[in-house]
Amino acid sequence: MPRTLARRWALIGALFAIVSIAACSKSAGSKTTIPQYNRMPGYDGVVFKRLFVIGVGEDEAKRRLFEDAFVKVLASDSTSAQPSWERLPQSRLLTEQEIETAIGVDEFDGVLVTRLVSVDEDEEYVEGQTYRVQRPPLLQGYYQGSYKTVHEPGYYERRTTYRLETNLYAVSDKGLVWSGHSATVDPDSVEEGIDSLTQAVAAKLREQSLIR
Repeated sequence: MPRTLARRWALIGALFAIVSIAACSKSAGSKTTIPQYNRMPGYDGVVFKRLFVIGVGEDEAKRRLFEDAFVKVLASDSTSAQPSWERLPQSRLLTEQEIETAIGVDEFDGVLVTRLVSVDEDEEYVEGQTYRVQRPPLLQGYYQGSYKTVHEPGYYERRTTYRLETNLYAVSDKGLVWSGHSATVDPDSVEEGIDSLTQAVAAKLREQSLIR
């Protein structure tokens, strides 16, 4: 059954109602993929150990939820992370100077920024199926088993995809090191959507040897 309009907007808002900054897992399998990512040249061998995590958004509660989840999946024996809300609690458009002051000079070597790019809805047609159900033989085989043909009609299934962009910057020269575009399809809850996204991005960063 398609999502109601109210549920859709509740999820959009919960996935941190994104604004521009410069001007799961509870499920058995991740619903987030990263179909497009790019590692910039000139940063070979760079491994980040202290990350400052920013979820760009106006809703302070949802921003905290996202940043705390990201910090949790990034943390390891070799990597530490801090949510930006602890230093930038404001629920408004932040200036570059405020962000630079919060980052400091020597406390962090990388900044991870995530923003919502789009929310897309589409319909996918699921083909119908025809199969046979065998009825057991009657009276020890004297009556041959009969077969009944069953047909399930096709139907349309609506999907909602949340597309986000995550950029990793080096504090040393403010350069973009890595950028990834993720797609989270039909999360069952806000927490599952955030959990799925953060785990997928963290796994990709480890795969790229940017964190350990």
